[in-house]
Amino acid sequence: FGFPEMSVHEANQDPENIDLGIEESELTHFPAGLPGFEELKQFKFVSQTDLRPFLWLKSLDEPSISLPVINCLLVNPKVLSSITDDHLKLIGSRERNLVEPYYVLRVNAVTKMITANTKAPIIINTQTRQGYQVLLDAKGVRVDEPLNNLLKPVDED
Repeated sequence: FGFPEMSVHEANQDPENIDLGIEESELTHFPAGLPGFEELKQFKFVSQTDLRPFLWLKSLDEPSISLPVINCLLVNPKVLSSITDDHLKLIGSRERNLVEPYYVLRVNAVTKMITANTKAPIIINTQTRQGYQVLLDAKGVRVDEPLNNLLKPVDED
């Protein structure tokens, strides 16, 4: 896939030096906040050229909070099939094709391994920019799935 290496420093730094150039259409609103950050409601996806396809989900309510994320469809095209109608209602959508799903990433400081939370993806309604972190009830999802496992070819049944 040609993903860049993300160092522990890059994953743990706050990209405050990035010009956000905030436009209303680029804001993502989380009415319930995110688990652990329930009071934070306004976020923006921030891209750094040298880290693509990794993105930062940066809080506008608390600029020191930024989460590294990746679009789920880049590593797991079938993720949308696990999104339920109840999940869609949380973001005011009726159609899966209007959803952008993201995995929150973590870089282990000791092992340098990047893991993705495949159990609780963030879903965004692409029309309203409303988001929610949902909990999937699907086989094989984990809060700490090594990203390398997601990049391996999957045997077709």
